Amino acid sequence: MFRDGIQKIDTDFFSLLEPFSKKDNITFCKCKFLKNNLCTNDKKPEICINYPSSPFAFLPDNCGFYGEIFQKKEEIMQKIRKLKEEILHYETLLPLASKEEKREYTVIIEKHKKFISKYKPYGSENW
Repeated sequence: MFRDGIQKIDTDFFSLLEPFSKKDNITFCKCKFLKNNLCTNDKKPEICINYPSSPFAFLPDNCGFYGEIFQKKEEIMQKIRKLKEEILHYETLLPLASKEEKREYTVIIEKHKKFISKYKPYGSENW
């Protein structure tokens, strides 16, 4: 299950990690309990079960999650492009709309913009 934003790592989860490489000031870590690509932790925390929590998570080269992450990222980008099309549609209707319709359209436009703004750090203004 993917969430729609980067999740902060809590100290309990952080204690399970050990650094293994660094690239562009980003330190990549691996789980201390990962042996031969299998988890040996019989008390696996929920954050491990749900990792990666965001399609915008940083992944090391050749990470096994890359394909899944790429697909989820593309789905979000497509959704944002669709929302931008809807914003344009409603903005076009605004000048001819009744007072009630203008309120409805404005609510929809603002809701869409709020969703899109969550992804601004990842470049949503250019999607």
